[in-house]
Amino acid sequence: MDIDNLRRTDVRLHGLHRADIPYTLYYDETNNIRRLHVTADGLNVDKPGCFVLAGIAHQGACRPIDIAPLRIALKLQPTTKEMKLAHIGKGDFLDLLGFRRLGILLDWIAENDLFLHYQCLDMIYWSLVDIVDAALMAAEREELLLVAPALKDMLNIALRRDIEATTDLFRFFNYPALDPRDGPQFYHVLLQMVREEADQLHPLYGGLLAQVLEDAIQRESFPFIEGSDEDRHILIEGFDIFFRHRIALLRNSTHVLDLEEVVRRQFMADPLMRDRVPVDSFRFVDSQEEPLIQVCDVVAGLLGKFFSYVVGTDLDTVRADHAALSEPQRDNLAKLARLIDQAAEENEAFAHRVMSLSDTYKADIFMQI
Repeated sequence: MDIDNLRRTDVRLHGLHRADIPYTLYYDETNNIRRLHVTADGLNVDKPGCFVLAGIAHQGACRPIDIAPLRIALKLQPTTKEMKLAHIGKGDFLDLLGFRRLGILLDWIAENDLFLHYQCLDMIYWSLVDIVDAALMAAEREELLLVAPALKDMLNIALRRDIEATTDLFRFFNYPALDPRDGPQFYHVLLQMVREEADQLHPLYGGLLAQVLEDAIQRESFPFIEGSDEDRHILIEGFDIFFRHRIALLRNSTHVLDLEEVVRRQFMADPLMRDRVPVDSFRFVDSQEEPLIQVCDVVAGLLGKFFSYVVGTDLDTVRADHAALSEPQRDNLAKLARLIDQAAEENEAFAHRVMSLSDTYKADIFMQI
């Protein structure tokens, strides 16, 4: 797998002009469920939430960073071999914001001139987006590609309103491996589901989505969502592509990843290449041997809880929760928001969110202090 092919579109499309600057990035992940698929009675994971690959970074080559002062400030016992999110605080995202230890850790990151970096994937949203792309291609509506994110947002809202009905639809039609002969009926049912949720959708984009689905009903071929029996019901086969994406995008950087054996084996089976030469800019390490990975555990866990909260909470509740934050929660949120902003200012490639426009808006709203 050539890294230049992996990164080319993102660099051009999003203007990631600083992607070639060398950094050292440390990673951990949260909510790696390995695989998401439709079962006989729903999904293999109830409320899958967001997969997050995240951590800390600094400019240039690896440099020594001592976390002993952080451990002392957090009052971790010497017998505690590894720092985990549970040592910082417990509960959901809002609960975590109230813990003093979180502020200590965020201050330590800032004081050591470290940047946050993250890649967030809303698993349900990712599982739906090909439906819109397939409809646009099938209906030959390429002129709507510029508003495809808005159409995907509308579909995401409509189908998540009744996730049980959505998984029933996927099961019946063997999504995402449709028999093309079933495509018109699949889109007919989708159209009915979208129309039933019309009151919840933006009038313009909801209407455009309905038109695209209606046009697709008349077609015979549906790229992206046709497949064989071995592909049916598999919404996400694995997450190694997201690890690969980071290494490819920041190709001149050094990547230090928490030892995830499944991902490591996948990398060995299908090596990353650059100009036909194996890429050696990454390594998998045990978190006990690399303390900075332990900091990444907290960062990934915190951001995972944040994005899962955003995806699972309606806008009015997000606004109400934000307004009701206590002073300690607001202080920690301000520190987190500052680190996220600083990371984006340093390099836009440090932040990558695969989620709907509505959920992206909710995330941005909550981070405003």
